Amino acid sequence: MGGFLVAGLPAFALAIPLNWFLVSRLMWGKSGAYALVLLMQVAVNFFMCRWFVFTNRKATPVLTQFGQFLSGILVFRIADWALYTFLVTAFDFCFLAVQVVNIVIFSVLKFKFSRKVMEG
Repeated sequence: MGGFLVAGLPAFALAIPLNWFLVSRLMWGKSGAYALVLLMQVAVNFFMCRWFVFTNRKATPVLTQFGQFLSGILVFRIADWALYTFLVTAFDFCFLAVQVVNIVIFSVLKFKFSRKVMEG
């Protein structure tokens, strides 16, 4: 699990400033900006996990594995996006704080799913 969290750091390091830039500078809506940020994170996280975390992976072509990963991880990302949108809209919580909290909430579930896709 530790390696999974470390492999997620590059996407996280990009996600926070990208979300801030889209919302604060480009004046995008918070939900739309976060949706784009989540898609970027999915792509970066897949390759980081494939290259560094799950080295005992099954012999599946990268595009096939990415499709499997994407189809399942989107369920978690949609739940992440829905919770984020609800909290920043209904309670006017700081959008960056909610983003960080969601990372913690969903990390264990995403790890278990990712391990299943990558290693079988």
